Amino acid sequence: MTIKRIIFRLQGIGMHEGLDVDTVKKIFLTNSFSFTSISVTFIMLLYAYYLELSNLMIAFIGGIVLLLFSPPLLNYLQKFTLARIAYLFNSFLILMTIGIVSGTESHAQFLLLTYLGLPFILFDEEPADVKVVLSSFGIIGFIYLQWHLNNYDPVFKIPDEIICDIRLINELTIFGIVLSLFYFFTSINNKYLDKLKKNKNEIEDKNKELEHFAYICSHDLSEPLRTIDGFIRIIKEESDLTNKKLNTYFSYVEAANQRMNIMIISLLEFAKLKNKNEFHIFNVYNIIGEVKIDLYQLISEKNAIIEFSNNLPNIIGLPTQVKQVFQNLIINGLKYQSPFTQPIIKISYKSTPEYWEFCVADNGIGIKVRDQKKIFQIFTRLHLKSDFQGDGIGLAFCKKIVEIHQGKIWVESIYQQGSKFYFTIKKDLALKDNHVSAEVFI
Repeated sequence: MTIKRIIFRLQGIGMHEGLDVDTVKKIFLTNSFSFTSISVTFIMLLYAYYLELSNLMIAFIGGIVLLLFSPPLLNYLQKFTLARIAYLFNSFLILMTIGIVSGTESHAQFLLLTYLGLPFILFDEEPADVKVVLSSFGIIGFIYLQWHLNNYDPVFKIPDEIICDIRLINELTIFGIVLSLFYFFTSINNKYLDKLKKNKNEIEDKNKELEHFAYICSHDLSEPLRTIDGFIRIIKEESDLTNKKLNTYFSYVEAANQRMNIMIISLLEFAKLKNKNEFHIFNVYNIIGEVKIDLYQLISEKNAIIEFSNNLPNIIGLPTQVKQVFQNLIINGLKYQSPFTQPIIKISYKSTPEYWEFCVADNGIGIKVRDQKKIFQIFTRLHLKSDFQGDGIGLAFCKKIVEIHQGKIWVESIYQQGSKFYFTIKKDLALKDNHVSAEVFI
C-alpha cells in the first residue's frame, strides 16, 4: 500500500484543486511517462556498472536520468504545457543521442519508433496536423541516424561479447515503452471519458431541473401578475383621473407590469425550447425569404439591404427554430445602427465536413470585446431602452436553438464598424433520429 501511495504521489506532482479534468490527465500522463523512463534508464545505469563500461558512458546515462526529472519539476512549477514539450524534446534528444553513441548494431535507432506515438497522447487536444508534424520528427531522426551511422563510427564501440545483451535490452525497452503508452492511453482515457460521461449526465439532469423550475416559476408568476394588473385597472377607474401626478405613477406601474409580463412570457418560451427530434430537410434560402417577408415593414422603414446567395443549402433541423435564429440576427443588424446609416446585412455560409457554418454580417454599431461573450446570456442588455428597444432575450434564444442543433454561436465585431455573427448546425442530425421527416419546405 505504501508503494502505491508513493507512485500516486509521484504521478500527481503539480496537481491541485481547481484544475480541470483535461489538465489533470495531462499532468498524470507526463509524470507517469517521466518516471517510467527514469526507471528504465536507471536499470540501464545499473547494467552499465555491472558490465564495467567506461566512466564516460556511465556519466552519459546518469545525465539522462537527471534530464528526465525536468518534466515533473515543470509540473511542480505549474508549467504544464512546457512540461509536456520538455518530455517530448527530452525523449527525442535522448533517443537520438543513444543511437549516435551506441550505433546501429545495438538496434538503438529503433527506440525512435516509440517516439512516434507520444505527440498523439500528450497533445491529443491539438489539431491532427500539429501532432503529425511533431511525430514526423521521429521518422526524420530515424532516417538521419541511418545516414549518420553509415558514414560515421559510433561514439562508443560495444564489445562483441555483450552486443546481443544490449540488443535484447533495447528491444525489451521498445516493447515496454509501447505497452506503457497503450496502457496509459487506454486506462487514463477510459477514466477521463467515464468522468466526462458522469459530468455530462449530471449537467443534463441539472438542465432538466432548471428548465422545469423556469417553467413552473414563469407559469405560476403569471397569475399574480394578472391579479396585480386587474387591481391596477380597478384602482385607476376609481381614482381622480385629473391628478397628473397620480396618472404618472399609474403609467410607471403599468409599464413595469408590462415589462415583467414580457420577461415571464420570454422565460416560459425559453424553458419550452427543446429538441423534439422532429427534424426536417429544408432550404435556408426559403427560410430567409420568409424572414424578409415577415420583416418587410421594418426593412422598408430602415431602407435596408439584405444580401444572400441563391444557392444556400438544404439542411436538416427544426425549420421554425432556425428561422428564429436568422430573424433575431437580422433584426439586431437592423436595430443596432448609427443614425442616418443605411443597414446592409450580408448572409453567407460555408460547408465543413461536420457542420454548416452560417454568417450574418452587418454594418452596425459593433460590440466591444468585453461584451462579446455576455450578450448570449438571457436578459442581458448593453444599451438603455431610450437608445435601443429590446428585452435582451433574442441572442439567448439563438444560442439555445443552435445548441439544440449541436452547433455553436459566436460573434466577431469591431466597435463602431459592424459585427459578424457565426453559428453552426451539425450535418448528421438525421442519422441519430429515426423519425426524421424528408419533407422539403419550399
